[in-house]
Amino acid sequence: MKPNPGIESPPDAEESLRPFPLLPEGVHLPLQARSRASFDRMVAAALDLIAEDGLEATTVQRVLERSGAGAGTFYARFDGRDALLAYLATRFWATADDGWRDVLGPERWEAAGALEIVHQFVRVMVLWTRAHATLLRAFLMHAMVHPENDLLDRTSVFDNTVADHLCGILLLRSDELHHPDPEQAIRLATLQVIATLRSRIIFAWGAREDGIDDDALSGELATAFLRYLGCSEKPESTAPQEEFGAKARAVGLREPETSGD
Repeated sequence: MKPNPGIESPPDAEESLRPFPLLPEGVHLPLQARSRASFDRMVAAALDLIAEDGLEATTVQRVLERSGAGAGTFYARFDGRDALLAYLATRFWATADDGWRDVLGPERWEAAGALEIVHQFVRVMVLWTRAHATLLRAFLMHAMVHPENDLLDRTSVFDNTVADHLCGILLLRSDELHHPDPEQAIRLATLQVIATLRSRIIFAWGAREDGIDDDALSGELATAFLRYLGCSEKPESTAPQEEFGAKARAVGLREPETSGD
């Protein structure tokens, strides 16, 4: 892989993110506006096909049919299907990094205690994983078959960077935590939430029902997280609930509708 001038890390990216995002081998970014338009159509078509029909159904021929691009145009930009999928995954994780960095920015949580932070983090992570389940499944399965693009490492970087951000805001509230090693506990609990959602929503269940709705799942995961930290579940105050909408929008989600009860 080589540095990608078309997908740049933000200037304040964590040190661990500096090797990413990269342009996968076999991807040739366009320089002219007209070429960029056809490139964007092919990318959008591939994303739509993955979301609609899954990874296996997303063939070069179907991308061409959906985008209206010709084979020559496609192969001028991608050496093949694997290069296209690697590019989509790279761009997805770069966007996810930006969104979650915004969600977990310390300034968003100044008025919140540990309990609200954990509950809202888990809630947004459940919604985000559900919303992107098809893409996540496709990118992770492709990464396992094609380790040469380092995309499994990229997934691990995302997981640990989310944990880094959460450590940063929860450790400021260490007086609310009663684990002997709070930083390690926060990291392990964060990774456990991500792993549970990845297993249940992406791999094990998909659209199938298992008797646990997402609200219940979110609540139970947050409770387990907090108990592991030794955190009281009866805070004196929490930040305004309206903040959830801004956090959700930062990762491309709309605030869930609430009932009129």
